[in-house]
Amino acid sequence: MPAIVKNTSKEKTPGHVVNSEVKSHANDPFVLKKVEKAKETLKNAGLPGQNK
Repeated sequence: MPAIVKNTSKEKTPGHVVNSEVKSHANDPFVLKKVEKAKETLKNAGLPGQNK
């Protein structure tokens, strides 16, 4: 059985492999919707220790 070689960049961090081919989700409509919902929730509820 042949071995499968995973091609990744040579840049490595301790315990992690950084792959430069990962798709960005910066403009993904699903992610943007979730971010807006999270901002709205934080605006209404606030963070612990914050005064409203």
